[in-house]
Amino acid sequence: MAKDKIDLTSTEMAYLWSSYQWGSMNIAILTYFQEISEDPQVKEQVNIVLETSRNHHKQIEVILNADRVPLPRAFTDEDVHIDAKKLYTDEFILFFVWFIGRGNLAYSALALNTAAREDVTRHYEECLADSVEHVGKSRNLLLEKGLWLRAPYIPVPDHQEYVQKQSFLNGWFGDKRTLLGMEIGHLFYNIITNSIGLSLISSFIQTTSDEEIKTYFKRGKEISDKHIEVFSKVLKDEQLPVPSSWNFGVTESHEAPFSEKLMLGLITLLNSQGIHNYGVGLATSMRKDIALHFTRLAAEILQYSEDGTNIMIEKGWMEQPPKAPNRE
Repeated sequence: MAKDKIDLTSTEMAYLWSSYQWGSMNIAILTYFQEISEDPQVKEQVNIVLETSRNHHKQIEVILNADRVPLPRAFTDEDVHIDAKKLYTDEFILFFVWFIGRGNLAYSALALNTAAREDVTRHYEECLADSVEHVGKSRNLLLEKGLWLRAPYIPVPDHQEYVQKQSFLNGWFGDKRTLLGMEIGHLFYNIITNSIGLSLISSFIQTTSDEEIKTYFKRGKEISDKHIEVFSKVLKDEQLPVPSSWNFGVTESHEAPFSEKLMLGLITLLNSQGIHNYGVGLATSMRKDIALHFTRLAAEILQYSEDGTNIMIEKGWMEQPPKAPNRE
């Protein structure tokens, strides 16, 4: 007799499981943003993304339950305190909503490329379409409010040209070429994403009461500062504008809106996104000095991420993702 239903593959199960876990985090964060946002346009955008996140979360729950895959506990109402004082300005909230959409866009594309089962592909196609819409609306609102920073402009080439010298790859000595447009873009936007992470981790230092976690966050702040400085120096050396003066808003509140489990989990997720971003930057940078920057800074994030994961394991907060059976 033919099987009525195709089982989930390992990658489909893994992506759905992780999507459920991190989706619950987004819902918790957006629920707090919904409570504290004051600008009507920002609040409307938060509401739209929150409603979409809840719908996607429910879709994954239906798929996993149908295949009898245990749902992760993930993050719940216990991990967010919506009555906490306002910790973030509306400007920061809007940037973070854009940041969430950008992360969902990249993740959904990866998941879609590995999925085969119709309900899974349909889910991630919908996630991808919604992420494109959310990123666009958030960016347009940032532009409307004069908050969006465009990447630097470069002259339009007036003729076709082939690379003539091996010095095209140089980065330290000899005939060093100027930056390519792609290299500028990755340096510029990694400064922006590091700036968002810097403000976020600063707010966590301000509100956490666990000294071990606070020390870990302070180390992360130092790493973000350093990476912003490294990328900024490359742009400055080329006399290109740097978004380092961009100021994200964290208020003076010391009330924690999120549990330490959620704070540490979010930094772990941002570490993963940072490693992915640096990997893409490395793959598309042809000047040796820039490639080395991305390589060594990614290694630093890897070590920092591992230390954070160890803290989560010690605290009993690290859930076991689906894994292959032990054949030994």
